[in-house]
Amino acid sequence: MKHFFNPLRKSIWIVSALCLFTAACQDNWDEHYSTDYSIVPGSTLATHLMKGSFGEDADLFIEILQNTYMTNSGEILPYSYFDFLNDDQFLTVWLPKASTITAEEKALFTKKNKTYLENQNVATRFILNHIARFSHPVGATKSESFYMLSKKRYLSETDKIDDVPYVGDSYNIACNNGILHILDGRIIYRQNIYEFLTTNEDYKEVLGDFIDKYTREEVDIEKSVEKDIDDFGRTTYSDSVMIKRNILLDRYGYIEREDSNYVMVIPTPEVWKEKYDSIKKFFEYGFVFGDTSDVSKAGADSLQYFWGQQALMTDMFFNMNIQRGETDSVTSTRFNERDRRKSKIAYNTYYNPYSSDGLFSKNIIHTEKCSNGLVYVANDWPFVDSLTFRVPIKIEGEQSTRHYVDKVATTFEQVFRNTSRFTVSEERVLYIAGVGGAYNWYVDFDIKNNLKGKYRFYAVIVPDISSGLPNIIHPVVTYNRQTIYKPMTGRRETTFENDVNKVDTLFLGEVEIPNCDYRTESSRLQLRIQSKVSSSNARFYSPILRLDFLLLEPVLE
Repeated sequence: MKHFFNPLRKSIWIVSALCLFTAACQDNWDEHYSTDYSIVPGSTLATHLMKGSFGEDADLFIEILQNTYMTNSGEILPYSYFDFLNDDQFLTVWLPKASTITAEEKALFTKKNKTYLENQNVATRFILNHIARFSHPVGATKSESFYMLSKKRYLSETDKIDDVPYVGDSYNIACNNGILHILDGRIIYRQNIYEFLTTNEDYKEVLGDFIDKYTREEVDIEKSVEKDIDDFGRTTYSDSVMIKRNILLDRYGYIEREDSNYVMVIPTPEVWKEKYDSIKKFFEYGFVFGDTSDVSKAGADSLQYFWGQQALMTDMFFNMNIQRGETDSVTSTRFNERDRRKSKIAYNTYYNPYSSDGLFSKNIIHTEKCSNGLVYVANDWPFVDSLTFRVPIKIEGEQSTRHYVDKVATTFEQVFRNTSRFTVSEERVLYIAGVGGAYNWYVDFDIKNNLKGKYRFYAVIVPDISSGLPNIIHPVVTYNRQTIYKPMTGRRETTFENDVNKVDTLFLGEVEIPNCDYRTESSRLQLRIQSKVSSSNARFYSPILRLDFLLLEPVLE
């Protein structure tokens, strides 16, 4: 049984497929894309290429068009790109020179019965890189920059496009559905930074495949044409524009977008592997609460790889469109102004990046020009662990929602007005006191997002100004309900006293944390602060403690 497709249905199929390659899809097909025959008479682009005197250039291009089919949502459509150039959309086509296509490329480009990915790659990287929507005459005095259907933007000048010259005066050839220009060369498809990472053979292994796993195709609701509501209450579309979104890169930058301007700094693959091997020990999650099953171990290994890779990516991307003065300093896409003000540490910030010792110059052995920015390749690790992922953990006392209070104690948030003598973070403290005159109490604090390894523990205490007495405390650190630190002096518990003349930072000790709990739901690490006021020393110590914050600093080798 034969199936017949009328021209309107054919056009709908074609525009649906092409929406995968361009974000400029419009609501009304006929109004925006149809040809005005009164202005541009003649044959279609496809038939003109067949009938024209363009020799092997046109012959090879036609063969490629006829053997490459449109794709949509995993399906190969029954329409070739030759059909596309024979349709009534108004297009501009640049005919590439056949001699610029290698034998290997020719075998793939002209291959019959291509796979889905082969059709998509040939279309995106070659065919659609020589076709633009609408009319683009050339030869005028001014330059113009515009997008091809591959989504790549190129500069068109009086006698060339992207430095590829035209053949004599063989341009602005009018057809009834567009304009044809003949090139003395080929427009080379320039990868964006995302494509560089995910297709470069060296970087695919160390990072590209990891990133690519989190890429999803989604319907662009604003640019798609709604059709109906299905039986499950979901919106269906007669003309759906699909866009790619990487849920992992949402944390770092839209490096897959062509209208962006990013810089990526990355070491050679060998340096990346060496660095990951040296830091993965900090991301050992261990078995979940004693579960030693293979499933639990596999989950721990997956978490180690996932967060270890992201730790190395922390300051890898820079959005150059938002830098305030890039010659003085640049901030990575993970920069947060509020966190900077709170910590007063220059996280995610790099000064004089173009100087000889700057991030964009030091140890840079190669610069890769991409369609949406630059990639700087370094032959050494360019970042500092203590400013990227091995950073202190700060727990504001008044914001520690996950603390557990002894039955004889009470806690609440208290406003503390800073003075020239006493200054506290956020002008808030956690007020802790005994209930009904009790003074020997304890409070347990949950600590999250720790890595595996050694940390130094600190408690920042505000003096009890009203009594003028110091506090006396004893710390205990537990992990998964097992004590891993309890300072002792002989048989006696070691205590710590604060200086009543200042907001005092007490060093409580150095602790080896057995596993990583970064970005997990549970808190297996706890710090207990215990008041050691007793009936025998109550005259010398205050039972009221005002906690500014707790601090855990990783011990760097």
